[in-house]
Amino acid sequence: MKYLFCLLIPIGVSLLIICLKSIIRFAKNEIIYEMPYKNKTGTFTLETDGTYGLWLHGKLWTKPPLGEFGFNITHQQTGKKIPLSITFLRRSVNGIKTGRIELYSFHAEKGTYVISLDGETSHRDKISAIIRNMINKQSVDDSLYSIQIRHHTPEYVLLICIFGMIFGFMATLLGIILPIILP
Repeated sequence: MKYLFCLLIPIGVSLLIICLKSIIRFAKNEIIYEMPYKNKTGTFTLETDGTYGLWLHGKLWTKPPLGEFGFNITHQQTGKKIPLSITFLRRSVNGIKTGRIELYSFHAEKGTYVISLDGETSHRDKISAIIRNMINKQSVDDSLYSIQIRHHTPEYVLLICIFGMIFGFMATLLGIILPIILP
């Protein structure tokens, strides 16, 4: 009977691998469009319908321009403004020297769009900018930052992967320890 617990080892390891691959796939999400922050406006083309994310990419350990701008995305042919959704859990991906943070997500059909940095910023960004400006008096170096558009991964997928990794690790440990401990 105690050897049935050994089945937890392959179940836990496979769950751990699947969830880890999903998180790595999220971190290596391809760039659809990148615009230097100092340009303030740009045009990009979406090949498929879907949900996309707006990311701020830049150098780590410098003052970011969060709270100093808002986004407007309009369909180039129709002039229709695309509504932006604030991400509930701001996800960030950091390397050694650079990092990126997802600011907004939006759903768009395939076509050509114009993005501009002249919209209204969110209240969360305004408050964080006030606090950041009280702490750090430096000005923002626009040349260090860019705006990226990438495919959006829903928050619940990442939460499921994180909990799946924890469960997989625990199942593997229990599969090793329980057969040893049980008489």
